[in-house]
Amino acid sequence: MKSEAPALRHLYSLAMGAALVFLALVSFLDEGRRSDAARVAKAELLYAEGMDLAEKDGSAAKAKFRESAAILDEELERADTAGMHFNRANALLQAGELGESIASYRAAELRAPADERIAANLAEARGRILRPLGAPEPTALEQACGLWTVLGERTRFFIAITLGFAAIAALQLRARATAVACMVIGAVLAATAGADIARRATAELAVVTESTALRKGNGDGFEQVVAEALPEGTECRVRETRPGWIEVELSGGTRGWVRETSVARVE
Repeated sequence: MKSEAPALRHLYSLAMGAALVFLALVSFLDEGRRSDAARVAKAELLYAEGMDLAEKDGSAAKAKFRESAAILDEELERADTAGMHFNRANALLQAGELGESIASYRAAELRAPADERIAANLAEARGRILRPLGAPEPTALEQACGLWTVLGERTRFFIAITLGFAAIAALQLRARATAVACMVIGAVLAATAGADIARRATAELAVVTESTALRKGNGDGFEQVVAEALPEGTECRVRETRPGWIEVELSGGTRGWVRETSVARVE
């Protein structure tokens, strides 16, 4: 019994230290994700007022929706979450800002790929495009990331940390098989969280916010790639940027240049 006491005390200290580190990590990651509750509540109130005005005074309603979206846009600096992007997208859609709303829905989707509400509202917004050209095909990384969307990114990250400490504790108790299992599972979960971050960083998605010509070069003097202008809401991938211009790739692989001011980047 005497020989076991130091080991138990060591394990207890290790567990307490792990818990403190875990709580510190949670606090650190949540810092900067805390939105101003009063301002978010005001944005929600403005949205509700806009909905009440929608049938009586369309112009006044759109003004409310735009004000709501503007507040949420500012709050994204504090809390860059799927929910914030989603609410902003809803306000923009009601305000008639189709391209901007689709860009916000795509940003929300990047952060919460499995959210059915985002998928449903994004589909509704896409249904309002005058001449839909379709969305760019998902990349191999995006397809791979779709395999583990059941668990949220932060959930997987926290489980990975917990398993890491569990592996250390198991090694102290000489339970090597348990330690290896914890390390392997934790490493896989951490890798999926890293892949999600890489997916967002490399997506390079953009949405056309106003009807614009797709040209063969970065200037108004170049011929158009297609005869008709790209409709608002067209989704594309950014391939190259030059001062004032962006080369984009549409669904199907068609490439061309558009003015930078005519698209919204999905971030």
